[in-house]
Amino acid sequence: MARPLRIEYPGAWYHVMNRGRRREEIFHQDGDYEMFLYLLGKCFDLFELEIHAYALMPNHYHLLVRTPRGNLSRAMRHLDGVYTQMWNRRYGHDGAVFRGRYKSILVDADTYVMELVRYIHQNPWKAGLEKGVGESRWTSHGRYLKQQNRPRWLQREFVLRYFGRHEKEAVREMDRFVRQESSQELRHRLNGPNWPAMLGSDHFREGIKEKFLGRDLDKKGLPQLRELARERKVTHLKAAAEKLWGTDPAQWMKIRRGREDMKRRAMIYASRMVLKATAREISEEFGGIGNSAISMQCRCAEEEIRKQKGCYALLKDLEKALRSTVK
Repeated sequence: MARPLRIEYPGAWYHVMNRGRRREEIFHQDGDYEMFLYLLGKCFDLFELEIHAYALMPNHYHLLVRTPRGNLSRAMRHLDGVYTQMWNRRYGHDGAVFRGRYKSILVDADTYVMELVRYIHQNPWKAGLEKGVGESRWTSHGRYLKQQNRPRWLQREFVLRYFGRHEKEAVREMDRFVRQESSQELRHRLNGPNWPAMLGSDHFREGIKEKFLGRDLDKKGLPQLRELARERKVTHLKAAAEKLWGTDPAQWMKIRRGREDMKRRAMIYASRMVLKATAREISEEFGGIGNSAISMQCRCAEEEIRKQKGCYALLKDLEKALRSTVK
């Protein structure tokens, strides 16, 4: 069976959903929901994934997201993959937690964002999990209304600006809109077994088809789509370090101790968190370092940043040098 069409480009909006295998629960207790929300925050940090609405249900989740870097697949692979690892570790299981790859719909923001926010925020209420819309702790509707326990990564500005110029007015009107009956046509399309590839106006859909699919599609399967957003590579970072510290780029392949090791840690952390490089790219640029070693170096760097010691000052200098290098 051919995989569903994935169109990715910087600034694209998506409605994303995944469900537990055989419709089994993926959230058993509060700690599971909290773990998933923590990983959403990590996706914001690592991939700049903007989360504009979410609803976590016992056996599935819904997200409304925007991808400034055009990297939905990478972000979702991280989210579902790491959650599966943590869930299996918690419950002593192995194997799949989700039924497969996530579903996603490319969305025309001007036409469908408001309706999708309402659809997502009504999910627990429609399922009988709450008496009133927004009572569930695991949807973003309550977080739109109240600042208490609002995730730092939840993006409210885009949605609220549709409802008013002032925050209090916009929040009140947005709440009123969400409590109204959602589009029956949209519910029918999203509750069916096959999701559409796109939601939008005819102009939006025709523009996407012309730009990304061309006129001739292979009838036996959809062609591979080329990556549209070329991310800044680690080579830019090495050039910045050479300018800053006079270090030959080839030297970063070697593991050394002392201050040179702190510089290497700063380089690895900046590669992951600033340039959003993949583990494979970092491994290639830093002498075959493994995934666990990359994670350890990033954890150590985060601790040193928190305490403003170790590689903290080096990272500040490196950030300035990097800006001048990539201009």
